[in-house]
Amino acid sequence: MIRLAAACLFLLPAALSAQTDLKCPDFRPRARTVTTSRMQPLRRGKDWLPGTPKSVNSVSCDMYGMKMEEAEYDGKTLVLKQSFVYLEKEDSKALCDKRRSEEKLTSTFSEEAKSSMDDFCRANKKKDFGAVFVYDASPSQGRETARKPIRQIFRIFNARGFVAEEHSFDPLMNLESVTLYAYDKGNNVTEMTVNDADGRQLKRETYAWNKPTASRIRSVYGQNNELRAKTVYALREDGTLRRELLTTYDSGEQPLAKTETYCDGKGLPQTELTFDADSAEAKYEYTYTHKFDKKGNWTEQRRVKVTVYNGVRMQDDKRPPEITRRDFIYY
Repeated sequence: MIRLAAACLFLLPAALSAQTDLKCPDFRPRARTVTTSRMQPLRRGKDWLPGTPKSVNSVSCDMYGMKMEEAEYDGKTLVLKQSFVYLEKEDSKALCDKRRSEEKLTSTFSEEAKSSMDDFCRANKKKDFGAVFVYDASPSQGRETARKPIRQIFRIFNARGFVAEEHSFDPLMNLESVTLYAYDKGNNVTEMTVNDADGRQLKRETYAWNKPTASRIRSVYGQNNELRAKTVYALREDGTLRRELLTTYDSGEQPLAKTETYCDGKGLPQTELTFDADSAEAKYEYTYTHKFDKKGNWTEQRRVKVTVYNGVRMQDDKRPPEITRRDFIYY
């Protein structure tokens, strides 16, 4: 029912994607590559310049908006680089058929070499599913043809073609987690549950629509099904985000803190207020400014802290702003 994105950038056209970790951000026009840099600001007189990147995320996407490659940098040092290979449904079934054939040909395969992936293949052989191979694409792994998957994700589709389950396997083909999705009649996700290999809940999220208030609600629950966070997205008539209210809770479901963000006509953050759980007055305030490219997507965002004391707002000139830059290569 909602698609999670950067604060205030609420994307209305589609349901929360069942491929949350596999999909690229939904930009218009479609982006081939998006590089997001968190900058280390540098002061020149009274002005703060962007400085150099302190962390960088780069994502390459195909024409369908799915990730092809993702890299993380700490400054100039590569921390993580992954590539994604998508198997069509027929190829995924052939992979399972091959494993079942190997099981029949050797007595040791079915006992000692059997993995939870084999259990998946047997249990779901009549279902509609596809697979994604995730590879370590860092230079230390050598040639691309010699790499082995570090994760394999099998996605089972429901009768309407939406992902109903995601089964994630480690390099030894042992089950890591299972993610389950529930939909309403409009094919919007209403619930997502992540369980471990033994079926124990790791996290659960629910998504609801409140028509009278024109708002969408995302609730996050922990391992014991306790409420840990709730976000209310208030929308304008054109579907853009007007206000976002995030409340976090402790393990006893008591409020810890609250963040309220007001957005401009494009759905981008303008003002952010943070509160202690028991306070009616904001502890901190942040203001946002943006720069845009010719396509209308923001390329620089500045977040500046304002201290509120006894009702008086004071901008912290000594504290550097948080500066984020984005570079796009479009299709």
